[in-house]
Amino acid sequence: MPASIEKTYADALFSLIAEENETDRSVFDDALKELQVVDGLLSEVPDFLKLLGTPTVPKESKLKIVGDAFEGRVSGYVYNFLRVLTVKGRMSRFKGVYRAFRELYNERFAIAEVTVTTRAALSDALRSKITSRMAQITGKSVVLKEKVEPAIIGGIVLDYGNTRMDGSVKTRLAELKKDISGIIA
Repeated sequence: MPASIEKTYADALFSLIAEENETDRSVFDDALKELQVVDGLLSEVPDFLKLLGTPTVPKESKLKIVGDAFEGRVSGYVYNFLRVLTVKGRMSRFKGVYRAFRELYNERFAIAEVTVTTRAALSDALRSKITSRMAQITGKSVVLKEKVEPAIIGGIVLDYGNTRMDGSVKTRLAELKKDISGIIA
C-alpha cells in the first residue's frame, strides 16, 4: 500500500531534522510547535490556502506570499518546508502533513495522545489519575487532551490511537435500550 502524500512529506521533514539533529530533541519540539502554529493560522485564514492553490497565481508570487507570512517567524526547516509544499502545489495538504509529523514525533519520543471526553471539566486529581493510569497502560508519556461534551450525560470516554474506552452514561443507556428492544421485539 503506497504511503499517503501527507505521510511522505512528513517523513521527509522528519528525516531531515533527524539527520541533522539526531540527539537534540529541542529542534523536534520547536518544529512541532511551529507546525502547530502554522496549522492554526491556516485554519483561521482559509483564504490563504485558496490563494496558494489558485492556478493563475504564479509560483514566484506564491513563494513571496509564504515568505512575507513566515520568513523569520519559523525555523529554517519549517520555512523551507512550507516553500517546498508551495512549489509542489501541496499546501492544501498541510493539515494532514502536520498530523503525520505529530504521529512520527510521538512515536520517536514515546508519547501517547489520549483524548478524554467528559460532561464537565476534569478535576486536577482525576486528570492526574487518568494520566498516570494511561501511562501504565501504554508504557509511554501521556499528553492528555480534554473535551467537554454535555451530551454524554456522565461517565468518561477515552480515545487513544484507534482504541476507544467508552464508559459514558449515554452509551450505557443506548446499549440498555437495544437490549430491551431485543427482548420486546
